[in-house]
Amino acid sequence: MLVDVAVERFRFVCGRCGHRWITDYDVQYVQDDVGTTFAFYRLDGVPVEPPTGGEVTCPRCGAAGVAVIPSGRRDSPPARLESGEPRQRVQTTAEERRAAVPHLPALVRADR
Repeated sequence: MLVDVAVERFRFVCGRCGHRWITDYDVQYVQDDVGTTFAFYRLDGVPVEPPTGGEVTCPRCGAAGVAVIPSGRRDSPPARLESGEPRQRVQTTAEERRAAVPHLPALVRADR
């Protein structure tokens, strides 16, 4: 069962070259039938490992010693399908939708 949907922002700092950047992840929290909650992370619509999993590498120098700092969260309530709100059937593929939408400048930013 889906229990929460959010956008979570993380700051990253490379321990080798000092490069800094910020990335927003879409996160879904799902609870199984025994009450265990799992988090599913997506970046630009693609499933990814959680940023706190220790697998982040610096895009500038390739180092693995990157500090991950949670820096914000914005709730994204799921659509209420039982409501009378208008809905539209999706006719495009996920790849077509990603290609048609421009990237927002705040999603990934280099501070240095």
